[in-house]
Amino acid sequence: MTLETKEYTDVLIVGAGPAGLMLGVVLARLGVKFKIIDDRPSETSSGRADGIQPKTLETFKQLGLLEQIESQGVKIFDITFWNPSTDGSDLVRTGREDHFPSVVDLRDPYILLLHQGIVEKAFTNDLKLRDFEVERNQKFISYSINDSNAYQVQSEIVDSTNGQHFVTSSKYIVGCDGTRSAVRASMPNSQVNADTTDLRWAVIDGVLNTDFPDFWSKTVIRSQNNGTILGIPRERGLTRLYIELPGDFEHEDLVTAQPVIMEKARNIISPFKLEWDIVEWFSIYRVRQGVTTSFIDRSRAFILGDASHTHSANAAQGMNVSMHDSWNLGWKLALVIKNIGSPRLLETYEQERMKVAHDLINFDKVHTKAFKKGDPVELAKNFEQNVKFISGIGAEYDMNLLNKSSDNELLVPGTLPPPVDAHRYVDANPVHMETDVPTLGQFKLYFAAKDFKMSEKFLQKFSEKVQKSPFLNLYRIAKLDSNQIKLEKDLINHKRYTPISQLFTVCLVTESSKKEIELNELPDFFKPYKWTVYLDDQEERGPFQKWFPNSTDSVSLLILRPDGYIGASKSFGIDSDAVDAVEWLHNYFSPLLV
Repeated sequence: MTLETKEYTDVLIVGAGPAGLMLGVVLARLGVKFKIIDDRPSETSSGRADGIQPKTLETFKQLGLLEQIESQGVKIFDITFWNPSTDGSDLVRTGREDHFPSVVDLRDPYILLLHQGIVEKAFTNDLKLRDFEVERNQKFISYSINDSNAYQVQSEIVDSTNGQHFVTSSKYIVGCDGTRSAVRASMPNSQVNADTTDLRWAVIDGVLNTDFPDFWSKTVIRSQNNGTILGIPRERGLTRLYIELPGDFEHEDLVTAQPVIMEKARNIISPFKLEWDIVEWFSIYRVRQGVTTSFIDRSRAFILGDASHTHSANAAQGMNVSMHDSWNLGWKLALVIKNIGSPRLLETYEQERMKVAHDLINFDKVHTKAFKKGDPVELAKNFEQNVKFISGIGAEYDMNLLNKSSDNELLVPGTLPPPVDAHRYVDANPVHMETDVPTLGQFKLYFAAKDFKMSEKFLQKFSEKVQKSPFLNLYRIAKLDSNQIKLEKDLINHKRYTPISQLFTVCLVTESSKKEIELNELPDFFKPYKWTVYLDDQEERGPFQKWFPNSTDSVSLLILRPDGYIGASKSFGIDSDAVDAVEWLHNYFSPLLV
């Protein structure tokens, strides 16, 4: 029986959890047509993932979404450890540490706690502003790929409200449909290599009635013989308790298990009082740890998030890593769909995010073992060793098509640059330079000229040379279609930050004072970018301290990818004729573009 093709679209997103919605939000901003479906009737109302790590806070900031979720969550800056007293008759606090110590260079050194549904709501509201909505009660069945069609992927879907089966044709399909992914099941050679451990945990979200003093911090409570509790404060006065269970725990039915587990929690926290005024959500899970063998099928089908990797919930990594899978894939899909980027870009999704997934599993195995042992010293040591990765800024990529060798030890390709402060020339505003340029799917090209007057001749020669080079032809291919822009603020941002091409924003950074520079006297290549001229007048956190350690006799060039990762960096002498700098840019970008 031939099914009716109901719709054609560029990208079909299966699953409207945080990963699928993040992908939709990115594609919507970049003018890509997509459809997002979910088999659930509504957003997550309670429970599930609940922690937003510092790198994810930065990503939300770049998307303009942080303010609306931050106001609803609880910020956690410290973690406490409780253990039995020497004679075992009491619980005593044995440590209090910064959740993210100063050794990790973070703009926002805290974790934001709130339930997954609040994040989903922020995403769906943003999508509605751009004329996209989640199509609910739509169950994905399977897909097939036919390269002879203009829309190569045919997906069978059933409408759960009426049982009707139909086909959606798309150029790409992305499975964000969780651990039991139906998209993954349709992918050849994509198996889950996961180890099922003997570790079981119960999770209770509720309003507590307790005299335990530290539930407004993240806290680890280890008892003498009854196991461990991880306590996390939540929005609306809720507290989440993760309660360690023995591997042979027999109460599979949640209704009968809940009172047993609540009593177990009371035994762990004794002699402190523990009761629940309200229980909002309860679940039990067994820890599985593993990575799927393949994330891509013929560069047409992709899986991400829990569909591609599975792990414990104790370190609040799942939602964060999953959304950054989407962050990584989204802009690459957009460039390829617009016939700007080479299809080879899509291969880097698996190269980069599979590495992060394996890094996550390796960390998670050590982390869960430390919890199992209940050794506070070992647990604290594990956290300290991995805190950079836990925060999100330690998710790093190897050299590939996008990450090229660099002569700057402070800016390592495939990593994220540290936070730096500067003043924006055009309006004298103090800014966080690493996030000041809005996310529009473009690369950022930074030219660091410590002494502007000494570097002006080089910048002028670069401007002249680049306009005669093949690089500028690549640069100009990506003119923006303003009809794709739905919101006035997006249109303003494109006019400010991508005035010549949607592919690049050019930034000029200097230690020279404002009185030494006039915007209308900048070389032609830089004149359109008056909103990205930055003045480094900082004593400690400035770009020339943390990004560009070059002297006054060179100009440093830095390429930041659309996802904020370092692509490449190189310095050029101010007395050179700038040909090498133009050629360096051309050599970086030409393999990436069509």
